[in-house]
Amino acid sequence: MNEMIKLVVRVGAIGAFVLCSLSNGRAQAGTNQVKSLTLQECIERALQNNLDIKIQRVNPTIQSWGVVSAQGVFDPALSGSTRYEDNAQPADPEQARSLGLSSFQQQTWLSQVGLAGLLPSGTQYGLSGSDTRTSGTLARNFVYTGPISGFLTQPILKNFGFSVNTALIQIARKSREIAVQNFVQQVINSISAVENAYYELVFAIEDHKAKLEDLNLAKQLLDETQRKVQIGVSSPLDVTTAESGVASREEAVILAERTIKDNENALKLLISQNVSEFRNTTFVPVNYPIVQRVETDVARSIRTALETRPDYLAARKAVERQNIQVKFNRNQLWPEIDLNGSYGWNGRGGTFVNWAEDVGSRDNPDWAAGVSVSFPIGDRQARANYHTARLQAEQLLLQLKQMEQQIIVAVDNAAGHVQTNLKSVDAASAARRLAEESYKAERTKLQAGTSTTLNVLTQESALADARSAEIRARTNYSESLAALAQAEGTILQQNNIVLNERF
Repeated sequence: MNEMIKLVVRVGAIGAFVLCSLSNGRAQAGTNQVKSLTLQECIERALQNNLDIKIQRVNPTIQSWGVVSAQGVFDPALSGSTRYEDNAQPADPEQARSLGLSSFQQQTWLSQVGLAGLLPSGTQYGLSGSDTRTSGTLARNFVYTGPISGFLTQPILKNFGFSVNTALIQIARKSREIAVQNFVQQVINSISAVENAYYELVFAIEDHKAKLEDLNLAKQLLDETQRKVQIGVSSPLDVTTAESGVASREEAVILAERTIKDNENALKLLISQNVSEFRNTTFVPVNYPIVQRVETDVARSIRTALETRPDYLAARKAVERQNIQVKFNRNQLWPEIDLNGSYGWNGRGGTFVNWAEDVGSRDNPDWAAGVSVSFPIGDRQARANYHTARLQAEQLLLQLKQMEQQIIVAVDNAAGHVQTNLKSVDAASAARRLAEESYKAERTKLQAGTSTTLNVLTQESALADARSAEIRARTNYSESLAALAQAEGTILQQNNIVLNERF
C-alpha cells in the first residue's frame, strides 16, 4: 500500500517537477508551453500522424489497383476502322479497243468494326463485320459487299483453364494481402516505438529528478560543512570535498536535462508529421510505469505469434503467391495446341439495306475449323522461368521456416525478459530502501562526528543511483511487456485498435 501511495505521489509530482526543475534550459518564460500526454493519446496521435504509417498505408491501395490491372486482361476490346481508296489502272490494248477506254478507275470505301476478348477459361473470342463499297468505270453506282462473322480459339494444353488464365489476378490479390499485413506490421512497430519512447521520457524525467535531489542534498551538506568550518568543528578540506561533490552533481543534472530533451524529441518524431508544431512545447507524461505482474506462458505466446503476427502471415502469403507463379510457369512448358473455328455470312447489294438483307438471309455462309500447333524447339526460356520460380518457392519456404524459428526464439526471449525485469523491479526497490537507510545512517554518524563528508557524499550518490535504478527497472518491465506484445503480434488488441479496410 505504501508503494502504491508513493507511485501516485510521483505521478502527480511529475508535472510540477518539470515546471520547477527544468525551467533553466528547457523553457523560456512566456514562450514555452506544457502539454500533458497520456500513453493512449500518444498512440492515437501516431496512428493519425506518423509518417512511417502514412507511407506504408498507401501500399495496399497501390496493390488494389494492381488487382484491377490484372483483371483488365479480360476486358473486351472494341475496334473499328475506315479507309477510302481511289485506284486507276491502264487498260490493255484489246480492252481499250473493245470498250473504248484507256484506263479503269475504281473507288473503294472500306469500313470495319470488331469486338474481341479473352475468357477466364483461355478462350479467345471475336465478332467482326466489314462493309466494302466499290464503284468505278464499269459500275458507276456503289456495290456493297462484306461478311459478318465470329470466331473462337480454345487452347487445350498451354494457357488452358481458369487457374492459368487467372494466375496474374491471384498473384495481384496475394500481393495486396501481403501489403495489408506489412501495413499492420508497420502499425505494430510504430506503436511499440511510441510506448518505448514514452517510457524512456518518463525514465529520463525521473532520473533527472533523482539527480536533482542528489544535487540538493550535496548543496545542503556543503552549507552544513561550511558552518562547521566557521565554528572550527570541520577542516577546510571537508569544504573542498563537499564542493567537488556539488560540481560533479551539477554536471550530472545538466546531462540528464539533455537526455530529457533527446527523448522528448524522439517521441515528437513518432507522433507528429511536423515536429515544428511542438518546438516550444514541453511534454509531461501522465502514465507512470506501474508494475502489473503478468504471468507468461511461452507455449501459448508462440502459438499466438504464429497465428497473428503480420510479418509471418505476409511471409506465408508470399509462399502462396510464388506457388501460383510456379503452376503458371509449369503450364507454359506445354506446346500450344489450339482449336479454332469461325462462322459468318457474306452479303452483296446495291445499297446498304440490300446488303444487310442479304447477310440476314444467311444464304451465303462462311465457316472454318482447324487446329494450330506451336512448340518452340528447346523452349529454354520457359524451362528457365519454371525452374527459377520453383527454386524461389523453395527458398521462400526455407525463409518462412527460418522466420518461424526466429519468432519462437524472440517470443521466448521476450517472455524471459518480462520475468527477469519483474524480479529486477523487486530487487531495485529493495536496493533503494537499503540505500535510503544507509544514507540516513551515514548522516547520523556525521552529526555524531564518527563519519566524514566523503562518506556521506558516497552514500548520497548510491541513493541517487538506487532511485534511478528503480525507475529504470520499472521502465524496463513496462517496455518488456510491450516487446512481448509485439513479439506475439497482439499489441493492437491490447491497445483496442481495430484497422478497417479503409485503414
